[in-house]
Amino acid sequence: MKKLAAVLLIAGPLLGNELPLSEEKSELLKLKREKIQEDIERGKSAWVSPLTVSASIAKNKDATDGHSEVKNAGISLNQDIFRSGGIYYAVDQVKASGEASLLGVDIEEATYLKNIYTLKAQIERDKLKYEQSNLTLKNMDIDLFIIKAKYKVGSADISELNRATLDRDSARTDLIVIKNTLRNERYELKKFSGVANAEKIRLPEIPLISENTYLQDHLELLQYSALDRSDNAAWKVTRSTYLPKLTVNGTLGYSDYQGDIAEYSGDTYSYGAVLSMPLDINTRGTVASGKLQYLQTKTAEIDRKMELEQEYAMRVNTIADYEEKIGVAEEMIKMYDDLYNFTNNQYKAGFKSAYDLESLGNSVKIQKLEKEIQGYNIIIEKISLYFDTRQ
Repeated sequence: MKKLAAVLLIAGPLLGNELPLSEEKSELLKLKREKIQEDIERGKSAWVSPLTVSASIAKNKDATDGHSEVKNAGISLNQDIFRSGGIYYAVDQVKASGEASLLGVDIEEATYLKNIYTLKAQIERDKLKYEQSNLTLKNMDIDLFIIKAKYKVGSADISELNRATLDRDSARTDLIVIKNTLRNERYELKKFSGVANAEKIRLPEIPLISENTYLQDHLELLQYSALDRSDNAAWKVTRSTYLPKLTVNGTLGYSDYQGDIAEYSGDTYSYGAVLSMPLDINTRGTVASGKLQYLQTKTAEIDRKMELEQEYAMRVNTIADYEEKIGVAEEMIKMYDDLYNFTNNQYKAGFKSAYDLESLGNSVKIQKLEKEIQGYNIIIEKISLYFDTRQ
């Protein structure tokens, strides 16, 4: 089995050859893959019995005061060559289990990448939110200034002044919250990508993958498929242990005997074959348990696929909602543009104040920023879908 490289299997050509992970995380993922590969190669030959090498020496004295010395050396083998399919299924289980483990590492890497690019998109979005909140605060300051002036001349009551004050304080609080959120997101990004890489990360163009691609290439479902094959092979291995097996054995050695009465030395050998089958009262239950484990994994895969169908539909609908919000922002931009142009003419004619003009200008900018913010929300949803799959 070839090594599953994250660049090709997860990120694909979309991200190029450089992944935005810290050196430590990249090295850890590499070591995990290498260990799994070693375990697979070792497991494929685990059915082969080892050669046993032995050497011995013994000295004896009998009741007649006779002395003897025996020296032996040799190699021996006791090897199953037929297990009613058990050897084939054992190798198949190792391969499938190894593939599932490699996919587990792919899922871990994909989760890192999803977190990194989601955080990057959130940072870019929240920078716009911070700018938007600043503009909102400026408008709240203008509203409060105007209402305070009206209150002083008796054309506004205290409730209006209190509302404007609370709105301004709420806008200031929102600005503090967003600033704190941005700081935390930057810290989180550095945890995954490293301090040096955090500022170099660029958002790639993330496509909206189709539902068919999402379900067909979903890493978790691919892992379930490998686990299905592993569990299917496992219960067949269990079944084979209760069926006939053929074992060959043999020894090749050298023996040297030195005694008071006789002496001899020379090569020795033996070989044979054993056909055996256990008769166990628990056979049926043990095999049935293994098969039920396979059916359980298969059912879990079907259940998870149904959940992911709903997950995909939910995210696509969320994207549609964000697109609708973009449409609303475009309508608001048009409305505020018209009001701004009208107010600008009124301001030049001396009928409107500079505060009115500034407030409307800020409102136009707020809606333009809103449009960009919703664009980043769409990117975040696409990232989640994309990095759930193997490209």
